[in-house]
Amino acid sequence: MTEVQRQGQVEGWREDPYGRHELRFFDGVRWTPYVRDAGKSGLDEPGGPLTEGAPGRSALLDENVFVVERFTDLGRRWSDRSVLRPDGTKAGMLRRAAPANPRPAPGLKALVVRDQSKNDVVELVDDQQAVVLTLIRPVGVAKSSVEVRDGEGRDAGRILQQSLRRNETTFAFLGANGRFLGDLQTDNWVAWDLRIMDSHARQVATITRDWKGLDLTNFSSPDDYVVRVNDSVHEPLRTLVVACALSLEIVVRPDSRGV
Repeated sequence: MTEVQRQGQVEGWREDPYGRHELRFFDGVRWTPYVRDAGKSGLDEPGGPLTEGAPGRSALLDENVFVVERFTDLGRRWSDRSVLRPDGTKAGMLRRAAPANPRPAPGLKALVVRDQSKNDVVELVDDQQAVVLTLIRPVGVAKSSVEVRDGEGRDAGRILQQSLRRNETTFAFLGANGRFLGDLQTDNWVAWDLRIMDSHARQVATITRDWKGLDLTNFSSPDDYVVRVNDSVHEPLRTLVVACALSLEIVVRPDSRGV
């Protein structure tokens, strides 16, 4: 077996972090569907909450409530934005990726060469400055199309702007295999009453200016917005929900009629 060193983790059989089996194979980057019980092999797609400290995943993705710094000055669109926990502590940051030569990684496709003359590239980093997600949005296109990559540069899916009934704008979430996973909907973009639905039309997250249950003394700006994600949201949808909700005004945004 070839050992692959990624972020201090080596591929191999480990205790199943989802608690459904005795062992699950970790490929050095992520958990695989290969499992073992009492010496017998099987297949079970990874999904559900990971135990604390499981390799290959940032704990930031499992947070259920975020407060996201919001700027009303469009001239400052690319300023770094803090992502806070409910107690006001910093969970991470949204930042514009600096031009750089892409590092080699399986399936990376040179990360679109991070050409910022052709793409807006935004990184979500955690409180240890580790890259959790990278979002890539081509500039100068009629409709928003955001490519989402995980911390290792692998394809995590797409967020695509679409116009549906009565020309209403929504954003569809597509998995890495192109499967529809859900979408972002609203009746009024300006009212900040946004909801995220899964593929079964069930509400799984909200994006609002509703501070109910939060201590306002922990936060400095009333312009910030609140993201709430249901416990029931698992991968691959959870990554796309977090990517959309936290970057709403940066790379995911409505057309000229919106905010």
